[in-house]
Amino acid sequence: MGSPVWDTSIPLPKHSILVQTSSSNQSKSNVMKRIVYILLLFVMGACQKDFLQLPISNSTTTDSVFSTTIKAQSAIANAYQRSLCQGIPYQGFWNSMITDNISGALTYGFAWTWGNGIATSTGLTASGNIEDMDGYAFNFTAIRQAYLVKENIDKVTDMSGSDKAIVKAEMQALVAYRYEQMFIMYGGVPVLSKSLTVNDDLSVPRAPLKEVLDSITSWCDAAAAVLPSQWPATFTGRMTKAAALSIKAKALLYAARPLFNTGTPYLDFGANNGLICLGNSDPARWQQAALAAEAGIKEAELNGGAKIINTGNPLDDYGTATSTPSNAEVLLAFKSESGNLNTFFNMHNWQAYGNGLTTNYLEFYYKADGTNQVWPTSSTAFSDYLTRIQDMEPRFKASFKAWEIDTWNNPNDDYWSNKTLFQWQSNVCAFPVKFYYKAGTRGWFEFPIFRLAALYLNAAEAYNEMGQPAEALTKLNVIHQRAGLPAITETDQAALRTIIQREWAVEFFDENYWLHDIKHWKRSDIGNGLIGGGIRTLKFNTQTGGKQTGNTDYEDGVLYQGFWAPRQYLNPFPQTEINKGTLIQNPGY
Repeated sequence: MGSPVWDTSIPLPKHSILVQTSSSNQSKSNVMKRIVYILLLFVMGACQKDFLQLPISNSTTTDSVFSTTIKAQSAIANAYQRSLCQGIPYQGFWNSMITDNISGALTYGFAWTWGNGIATSTGLTASGNIEDMDGYAFNFTAIRQAYLVKENIDKVTDMSGSDKAIVKAEMQALVAYRYEQMFIMYGGVPVLSKSLTVNDDLSVPRAPLKEVLDSITSWCDAAAAVLPSQWPATFTGRMTKAAALSIKAKALLYAARPLFNTGTPYLDFGANNGLICLGNSDPARWQQAALAAEAGIKEAELNGGAKIINTGNPLDDYGTATSTPSNAEVLLAFKSESGNLNTFFNMHNWQAYGNGLTTNYLEFYYKADGTNQVWPTSSTAFSDYLTRIQDMEPRFKASFKAWEIDTWNNPNDDYWSNKTLFQWQSNVCAFPVKFYYKAGTRGWFEFPIFRLAALYLNAAEAYNEMGQPAEALTKLNVIHQRAGLPAITETDQAALRTIIQREWAVEFFDENYWLHDIKHWKRSDIGNGLIGGGIRTLKFNTQTGGKQTGNTDYEDGVLYQGFWAPRQYLNPFPQTEINKGTLIQNPGY
């Protein structure tokens, strides 16, 4: 696939919720005009289809696409782009922080945003308020593309048999990735083993959860047996053994967690319980998860050239691991071959206008000395905020910009200074700037789908649930101490479980984990300050909202009441799919 190609010919606003302006006093109406202008450009850009954006169709037949290696590479890149964009606002939805909005990590932005209704009033619904940025049906568009490549690659006349086998393994791993994501979000889904044609029966029902899990693990095992450990630099970003093993490890970890690893589902589904739980509580599932994580770590480090980046400079190390394209810690990332505005607009709106950090999530971060920070609940001088926020750990500073402080993750860069960046006047603790460590004027980023750090936390969680705290601490502290924090020594299982979950929150903020982590853990506080209940934030200037400069006071307090209902443990299938008469809706919707 190579490195992404980006169209820099169109002048664009700089970054996420941080929009560069010539004056901090620019009116909101002028900013909104710029947004409308961007939307118009986006629509026009989206109409300029190039080959990478076209599915195989009447105008691009399989015989023409797979006539040569060069042409086939375009179809391969298309499969990657369609498959790996899951959870990223690839198709143009600009209300794009939905997973963080409804997990209580970030505020929902403005009242008109998609996330507002989900977070505060209706929750997820089958008829509109959905969380999957692609939409359920697009999963199968991506899966079909991967299968078409797998089924037709043998037609290429100038590609060796061994290379064709690798392509087939890549495509099967991409299918496994899509199914792993659907497994986590929906439970049992229809399992397809090939591309469907008009002559096939398209009424494929949901498969039991166990069948989906078994399919994912078998596909990953088969792919890993063929895939290379590393690719030449020209093809950096394509599927490797370690990436395939990461897909398997993630699926097995979620299978071991309480939501699925039970005979009593979150809502009684009668004869269909097998679609939403595995039918029993089996401790062996934790062992399977641990073994899968260990296998991924071994392959990544011994053969794949991957490593946990730890030079002793925690801000630089974490910033590099999450932001630098093709760094040594990333096992799989979303790389785009498209050079139009569509790519820019969606990637930037991963961190969308108006979203800001809540106190609920801020409290997961440690101070730099490893202790907990305490935020005042009554009006306190703003200087106290500046002192406390400067005390936070490096991972916080790599991920957020605080009020009236230049961004820590782009030091001494006027482009990222407080005076240069426009911020909405609002009550939020800080603004997300993750994925842009030392980015300078770079507007794009490569979203890290799997980092080696995740396999370490997979193993730590599994070992703790197996009653092996020493092994859990060994894996946990590789990540925790890389952040410049003192080693964790807790051995009580329940207490260590809480610490490991906290580590997931901090290490993987904004990386598509937290919302479904807290659901699959079935945390007791899920309706009381996580997804539901009081969602708090720091309020500034007698609660009227923070400003770029001139803040006087602040305090912690409830901003809104989050919505939670047990039906939301799994996502609804869109009502349009249910109306076709084949799928069974998840309970409660």
